[in-house]
Amino acid sequence: MPHPKRESAAALLVKEHFTPREVSELLEIDMYVIERAARDGALKANVVDHHVLDIKREDLLDWLDRWEHLAP
Repeated sequence: MPHPKRESAAALLVKEHFTPREVSELLEIDMYVIERAARDGALKANVVDHHVLDIKREDLLDWLDRWEHLAP
């Protein structure tokens, strides 16, 4: 049964801004990885007082492209 506040993958794919949780669910990556990348500056995001609030679609795609090139 789906989480009541969870958006479908199709709905997430068309968004322009994401929360770390949405990225985690969409990509099946631990949310800690997303938040750490944002805090470290590897993933451009809106971070306030160490809280990752918002990630733009274009910044997420750029990070994924760079991350893919680092994979063995």
